[in-house]
Amino acid sequence: MRLHSLEVTAFGPYAATQRIDFSRLSSSGLFLLEGPTGAGKTTILDAITFALYGGLAGPDAAEDRLRSHFAPPDAEPSVELEFSVAGVAYRLRRVPEHQRPKKRGEGFTTEAAQVHLQRRAGADWASLTANKAEAGELVTELIGLNRAQFTQVMLLPQGEFAKFLRGADDERRVLLSKLFGTQLYDRITGWLDQQRAAAQRDRAQAGAAIDAAVSAAAEAAGQDGAARTELLRLRPAERATRLKELSTELASHAAVTADGLELAAARAAGLLAACEKARQQSAVMTRLTTARDRLTAHEAARGEHEDRAGRLAAAQRAEPVRPLLAALAEADQAVTAATAALRQLGREPDAPGTAAQALDQAQAAEQAAAALQHLATAEAGLPGRLATLDSLRQAAADAAALAGSLEAAQQELPGRIAALDEQLAAARLLGAALGALREQQAAVGRRAAAAAQLADLEQELAARDAALRVAVDTHQALVDDHQQLMETRLAGMAAELASQLADGVPCPVCGSAAHPAPALAGDGQVSAADVDDAAGRRDAAAAERSRLSGERESLASAAAACAAVADGGTGPGLAAEAAALAGQVAEAEQAVAGADRLAAELAGHRAEQDRVGAELRDAAATAAAAQAQLAAADGEVTALRRDVTAAAQGHATVLARQVALRAAAAADRELAAALDTLAAARAEQAKAQARAGQESAARGFGQPGQASAALLTPAQQDELAAQVTRWAETLAGLRAAAAADELAGLDPARADEVHAAAHTAAAALAQAEQAEQEARDAHNGWADRMARLDQRLAELDSAQQDADRLDELTAPVISLAGLAKGMDGHRRVALTTYVLRHWFGQVVAAANVRLSAMSSGRYELRRTDEGGSRRERAGLTLAVIDRHTGTERSPRSLSGGETFYTSLALALGLADVVKAEAGGVDLDTLFIDEGFGALDAETLDQVMAVIDELRDRGRVVGIVSHVADLKDRVPERLEIRRLPDGSSTTRVLA
Repeated sequence: MRLHSLEVTAFGPYAATQRIDFSRLSSSGLFLLEGPTGAGKTTILDAITFALYGGLAGPDAAEDRLRSHFAPPDAEPSVELEFSVAGVAYRLRRVPEHQRPKKRGEGFTTEAAQVHLQRRAGADWASLTANKAEAGELVTELIGLNRAQFTQVMLLPQGEFAKFLRGADDERRVLLSKLFGTQLYDRITGWLDQQRAAAQRDRAQAGAAIDAAVSAAAEAAGQDGAARTELLRLRPAERATRLKELSTELASHAAVTADGLELAAARAAGLLAACEKARQQSAVMTRLTTARDRLTAHEAARGEHEDRAGRLAAAQRAEPVRPLLAALAEADQAVTAATAALRQLGREPDAPGTAAQALDQAQAAEQAAAALQHLATAEAGLPGRLATLDSLRQAAADAAALAGSLEAAQQELPGRIAALDEQLAAARLLGAALGALREQQAAVGRRAAAAAQLADLEQELAARDAALRVAVDTHQALVDDHQQLMETRLAGMAAELASQLADGVPCPVCGSAAHPAPALAGDGQVSAADVDDAAGRRDAAAAERSRLSGERESLASAAAACAAVADGGTGPGLAAEAAALAGQVAEAEQAVAGADRLAAELAGHRAEQDRVGAELRDAAATAAAAQAQLAAADGEVTALRRDVTAAAQGHATVLARQVALRAAAAADRELAAALDTLAAARAEQAKAQARAGQESAARGFGQPGQASAALLTPAQQDELAAQVTRWAETLAGLRAAAAADELAGLDPARADEVHAAAHTAAAALAQAEQAEQEARDAHNGWADRMARLDQRLAELDSAQQDADRLDELTAPVISLAGLAKGMDGHRRVALTTYVLRHWFGQVVAAANVRLSAMSSGRYELRRTDEGGSRRERAGLTLAVIDRHTGTERSPRSLSGGETFYTSLALALGLADVVKAEAGGVDLDTLFIDEGFGALDAETLDQVMAVIDELRDRGRVVGIVSHVADLKDRVPERLEIRRLPDGSSTTRVLA
């Protein structure tokens, strides 16, 4: 990879655009990047790294160095780098995320980061991608290095390799792991460690299963908690002997209880026969006393039985009177109904007057109603005649009004015709300007719509800006939280590992089975899950930030388009202008629409003037004829009203008098019918009374009421008959039961004695059966214990066999995991450490080639397994061999100049190894940042000689330094100087 040019704008200390031509600087293969401290030399390296990878060169560089504080607020920071790989030229431009002033209103808005990667295609540039993630992947693939490798191989940073030279093993491990990618070996080690942990968990579970089986066997044998604990502590052989002894003891107890059960069963069987005989004697005595008691109780109810028999006989004697009583009841009901009907007509049963008189009155009323029929018919037609009279009166009035209106219209029409003529001329003048007004209205409408949309978009933009600022702050806070959790977890890793230690189990770090002083967890211990959760929240916040940034850009583009259409107009002003034009257009449209109407209306008025004259003559003749017809009809209606009033005789109408006469006739006829019905009902009632009295006396009842009281329904008679029969049958049964053969000769006075003997026998049997059950329960308990113990012993044997097989299966993975983690083996070296030793040995060998030249053969670096602590004996410790004294010492004992060129040699060696491991990446440009001020003149010559060798095969070396002596040695320079305003500027000298 070779650099060609770099252009930075508003970046770091560079407010104005700076273009650096590396092609001019690289003509001799060596150039100097010089300037005062803090002027911005390292910013050039940051700009190169940012253009390629989107990040800065130094690991501790702050992101606020990206945008220049000296540039105007609206200046866009950017970096553009041209470089070539394998002869193909590329151009990469990046714009960092930054704040810029709002285009409208006050305050700032956040501009999202941008990237654009292009490739030279003939005389033009072809775009490859504008996606940040895709651009990063393409750059890493083109160069063959990630950012961490690039900054260690191409940009040898100031002071970093002095720390690498003097640092501890862990610091070297972090850098080497990052550069050489030991993640595969870490994953292998981690996977093996997971398998080891799983195997140990399985072993622990198998041991727990054995302990559970031992506890279950002890419990089955009836051992208490202390005995079970003691049994768990015994060795397997001793434990088996003890369990066998317990099994023998249980068998002995079971045999003894079996003999006791046999004796108890024999005694219970003997008492069972005696108890059964006493129980039978007690049952027979109970039957005797029960039968005698029931017979006595039944005889006590004889009076009720005789009463039921008497009621049944009376009901049977009264049964022939039942139909005559029913007929009498029906006759009484008929008389009552006829009396009620007569009273409803307003007539008492015994009032004077006969049915014949009522019929005569009805016929007279009907004849008078028939004589009024012709006047009722004439009266019914009177409303029609009145309506006709009103119609004639209205027709006469309408004819007179029409004649008057036609006369008024004939006088008004000349003035209306003249006014319409003037309106038609004005409407045609307004219609001529309608087209121009519509064009103005459409243009103003488009501007007003754009202005309204612009106002809405500006509000949305303000909301998006606020939300984006919150998202940026949230994302940064979550990044800080994640980093803090990572640091806290790393700081507490010792305590986390210590929490996993167990007595007798080797330490996963040092391998020791003894743990004299494990680290203690402090407050706020952080787990891996906490770190993963924080990383998830950080990534979600980053996605939200990117989404809001994209939405904001879309809104900004839409707002710009609306502003162009609005052309500076405001919503209220354009709305007022549009309203005024709308009024003018509406007025013109109304005039155009009304012109034809006015022309037609004018022609109609002129035709109407002719028509009104003719209609006025016809209307005058019609009004005279209607007045004559009205006078004739009015005389006829007056005569008819006089005849109807006389015939009504005080009623509202003739028809009302006719209806009243007919209603009176109907009432008289109904009264005659009611009087006839009552007379017939009374005659039938007297006949029924006589028949019922005769039959009641014949059946032995003094009067019909007594016979009615004795009557019962058939169901009631059946129920009484059944009760009488049942009482007699029950009496016979009870007498037979008391006189049974098996009860003969028994003395009821001895009942208590017999029952007591049966109770005594039952109590003796119950005691014997309880003793038998207790003996059986005891025997079954010992037998169950034996069965459970045999089952538990079988389970224990199975668990032991499973544990033995598991130990055999998991032994290889546990051993292999211990070797990979450095816990077992002869040297106890972890797999990742072993790989890093190999690479670090190559780095030291490559560094010694240049260190020998820089130190005139005095110094040599050596990798050693020795260290101040066990953690430092991982094979990444450095020692310096001093050939002048023949001693070996620590790199910390080197002077400042010696530290510089030793660090430089180590850095160059590491660059060579990384380049080789990355597939022989060809880096044609190399930067060395600072440190030359610590060298004397002779050592500087030796170091520069080694740097000259780096220029072989066309490589370009850039030295970043402010040492004045280097200006005389290196003619090609990139000067960086401060300007009066505090910003910096560059100049290429070649």
